[in-house]
Amino acid sequence: MAEDFYNQLGVARNASEAEIKAAYRRLAMKHHPDRNPGNKESEDKFRKLNAAYEVLSDAKKRQIYDQYGEAGLSGGGGFPGGGGGADMHEVFGDLFEQFFGEAGGRRRGPRRGADLKYEVEISLEDAFRGKHFPLAFDRAQTCPSCRGTGARDGAALKRCPTCRGMGRVQYSQGFFSMTQACPDCGGEGQRVDNPCRDCRGAGRVRKRTELTVKIPPGIYDGATLRISGEGEAGGRGATAGDLFVLVRLKADPRFEREEDDLKLHASLDIAEAALGATLSVPTLDGEPTQIRVAPGTQHGATLRVREKGMPKLHGRGRGDLLVQIRVTVPQDLNARQRELLEEFARSLHGQEGQGGENKGEGGIFNKIFGE
Repeated sequence: MAEDFYNQLGVARNASEAEIKAAYRRLAMKHHPDRNPGNKESEDKFRKLNAAYEVLSDAKKRQIYDQYGEAGLSGGGGFPGGGGGADMHEVFGDLFEQFFGEAGGRRRGPRRGADLKYEVEISLEDAFRGKHFPLAFDRAQTCPSCRGTGARDGAALKRCPTCRGMGRVQYSQGFFSMTQACPDCGGEGQRVDNPCRDCRGAGRVRKRTELTVKIPPGIYDGATLRISGEGEAGGRGATAGDLFVLVRLKADPRFEREEDDLKLHASLDIAEAALGATLSVPTLDGEPTQIRVAPGTQHGATLRVREKGMPKLHGRGRGDLLVQIRVTVPQDLNARQRELLEEFARSLHGQEGQGGENKGEGGIFNKIFGE
């Protein structure tokens, strides 16, 4: 007794058209003869899968099969295996596109031009203000002599005799037929009998190109700019590729960047940190800005100056300037400075008027500055 078509595909009798198609596609890929060369069992399974799918994918045949089984189909000339077979382009069209370059028997036509990639390095100031960066590189461009046709003196292209203008040729492997790009015309369906002298029929020539890339203010390190149509020219009038420019930022000796904020370090001595001070710090605007440091500011504290950072690349406004305080300790004290600091140290610990008995006994400033 013949195996039920639904069982062959592993679907329920009430399966939808999409479920049947998906099941067939999965099993057909598994048992395809190209994947199982010389395996008679897989060939037989693949043939049965085709027969089952031919019936269950056709609404009228499926209805007859559900009512009368295979016997109902044999009388109408539509029994599977009699000539039709599954529509392989319908089921595997996207896979043919992936593995064989094109789907079905469609002519490919001229290929789109290749994309190009270029890397540039700019300073943080350039990223702050934006920059027009000049580039010079070689690329394939449309041949000016034949205007990209590849034919000499404007001669017309002729239909490829191998594929008869289809761009595809068919070949068979056992009972299974496939198509591939025509080897003589490269899938374009046309040939050049009288090629252009400059490009030798390619329709493209390699030339030095100079252009200017606009780098917007606020660009990030590692950002990629896409310039449409500035890649290599396509074949015989096809669309040109794109140019991708990778932007790298040089390290800056003054600033560190944290997204749209800029960070720098500012030094204070212990007196300025204790009493407060006014600092002048650089900015990328070109003019320094004044900031007030409050009395008692600690080492490592961060002060924020609004709107003094980088421009926001995808919005309005700017980031902030973050000033991190470093309190420096003097290393070479004269006698008067040491005396004053020791007196200050004693006052911190409530030791005024004790005649300096703590002098040289490991007080805090002795520990800091040493003898």
